[in-house]
Amino acid sequence: MSLLKHILEVIDLLDDPSIDGYKVREWLLSKGLTDSDIVVERIEEEGGQTDFIRILVRGVSGKSAGGSKPTLGVVGRLGGISARPKLKGLVSDADGAIVALSVAYKLVEMRARGEPLDGDVVIATHICPRAPIKPYKPVPMMDSPVDIFKLLKREADPDMDAILSVDATKANLVVNHTGFAITPTIKEGWILKVSPDLLEIYTRVTGEPPVVVPITMQDITPYTTPVYHINSMVQPWLYTTAPVVGVAITARAAVPGSATGATNVWALDQAARFIVEVAKEYTSGNIRFYDEEEWKKLVEIHGSMREAMRKGTPQ
Repeated sequence: MSLLKHILEVIDLLDDPSIDGYKVREWLLSKGLTDSDIVVERIEEEGGQTDFIRILVRGVSGKSAGGSKPTLGVVGRLGGISARPKLKGLVSDADGAIVALSVAYKLVEMRARGEPLDGDVVIATHICPRAPIKPYKPVPMMDSPVDIFKLLKREADPDMDAILSVDATKANLVVNHTGFAITPTIKEGWILKVSPDLLEIYTRVTGEPPVVVPITMQDITPYTTPVYHINSMVQPWLYTTAPVVGVAITARAAVPGSATGATNVWALDQAARFIVEVAKEYTSGNIRFYDEEEWKKLVEIHGSMREAMRKGTPQ
């Protein structure tokens, strides 16, 4: 299975300078989604605007059908897909939106071909072709023209039972790998062990040993905490009790989030195939993001970390 076709179509769609969330919606409708399964919301602030998109791909026995199979959330995290008019073309930071929309396209195609998933998948991202550039070390990143917490609240959809949050993660010196990496599971302020089930799927998809992001406690604090964060990949945990795992699009050298010409379709294909495989297994109830017994022991012995680690998070 390859998602290169899907990724190339999405890249071509998003590379249009006039793109917005409503045009993405029309494109998704042309691929087989129904009108009621796509919601677009324009968010405007003094610094600009972006279009938030929520997509529901219905499963045979998912919540939307009155069933009990779990719902996977897929979040395409980013500041913006472009920095127009300062820069022409897609930026590296567009990776999250590209992968999320490609996964939605593939899952809709599977359903149309008679192979729907057991449970629902909810995909959330936003389309911003005119985002600002943010100074950052070691290289510049993209910023969002609207309050990040307004986006995070929408991304952490209450229907999601577990979340994969995909984001370009090249503007750092700690993940020196071309392809993608995953984070440990983040749940309610705890950084848990890396899911063995997700590691197995990573190896299956890539044919390589898993690469894990060395996520730290300060990376999971809200952006109101004035310390270094690798990026906002796992920030959706702030607004959910569901387990969150970051899917990082990575490179061997530090690449600015604002860099154009940096879209690596092979890395995006690997990440998208990983997410589709997780969606198949998770919505069938075959894999876990965390060990529930170990989680209960941690909370029983050491207490909740949720409120301590959420300090400064807007309600």
